Amino acid sequence: MNRRTAVLLVFLLILVGIIIIGKQKEQAIQLEQVEMQAANELRRVALDAQKARQQALEEAKRIEVEAQRAKRAALNKARRAEAEAQKAKEMAQEAVRQRASEIQAKINDLVAQANALLDSTEYQKAIDIAKQIFSLDPNSSEAKLIIEQAKAKLQEAVKQKVEAVVEEVQENIEVPAVDLVVPGE
Repeated sequence: MNRRTAVLLVFLLILVGIIIIGKQKEQAIQLEQVEMQAANELRRVALDAQKARQQALEEAKRIEVEAQRAKRAALNKARRAEAEAQKAKEMAQEAVRQRASEIQAKINDLVAQANALLDSTEYQKAIDIAKQIFSLDPNSSEAKLIIEQAKAKLQEAVKQKVEAVVEEVQENIEVPAVDLVVPGE
């Protein structure tokens, strides 16, 4: 892989990460808006309930029976509104939990893919997937471990290839044996 391709690949990974983060931020903003709307609705309903209560007290001066009915109606409306607001809040919290669960499932899937690639000696692809995991969870110890294992296996593969070439050269050409020092050892 030449340097230009690597830079392009890194750029694409960063771009995908930015898009994912942007979508996550957008979803978080939407959830905040839902919570704010629920709070505003609760305030509005509370104000409505307070107005209804005032009207009920004024009516009590004229007709006590009517006042009690209006008061009960206003309190029931406030309870329903409060229950609806609580339900909206719980739905928003569940949506946040669901999104976190989806992200964790995606991370688990990527970890499984990366481990399969490590087992099939596709170390660079495993590193690329680990970078995708980092875009979802910058503190992922699993992604760090995958990268460390892939780099170690890459170094070992390079070392084995170099040793094989040296052996082949030594077998075909009578050259005094030289200890080969591989960078990174």
